[in-house]
Amino acid sequence: MKVYSIGLFKVVPGNKPILLNIVYELSSFGFFQRGSVKEVSLFVSRETVGRTNVGERVSMEHTQTQKVCHTTVDSKGLGCSVLTDSEYPGRVAHTLIRICFEEFYKAHPESEWRGIQSDVELSTPAIDQLLLKYQNPETADPMMNLQKNLDETITIVKKTVEQLGQRGEKLDDLAAKSDDLSFQSKAFMNNAERMNKCCGYV
Repeated sequence: MKVYSIGLFKVVPGNKPILLNIVYELSSFGFFQRGSVKEVSLFVSRETVGRTNVGERVSMEHTQTQKVCHTTVDSKGLGCSVLTDSEYPGRVAHTLIRICFEEFYKAHPESEWRGIQSDVELSTPAIDQLLLKYQNPETADPMMNLQKNLDETITIVKKTVEQLGQRGEKLDDLAAKSDDLSFQSKAFMNNAERMNKCCGYV
């Protein structure tokens, strides 16, 4: 999972989006490829932002580049693009976009970029740091980390149940031998199992 670029654009409907800032992480490409990759990244980002309506959250896959461009345009006409590989989680990319908006507005109020008519480079060090931080979505995004832990727990539970079955023990047999269950609880389990089998045929 990789983030290749983050771009911010001034978006005016009907016009070509104007570049305000773009940062790249191209260490996975060879030195002689990087110039071309930058040009393609800028092209894909600008074109996708230009086709995004205000308030929309778009994740557009570009089959030629095998990349996904995630974009949003806010109500003030500021557009942000995050170019990733196809494995990168869209929800995390859009969280990154929201944070980039916040950091860009802190560094450059609307009055600073509203009158800009051609591509510029408004330096925003916080966005450079975000580009590096979000290379690993599991550490950057608390929800991803929580999801990873949840997935691991589910895997452990599944393995445990499978291991019980592999040892030739059935849950019904264990329940019948258990001192923890009363006669009524054992009857309830048996009736629930019969009802589930009955409903399964319907």
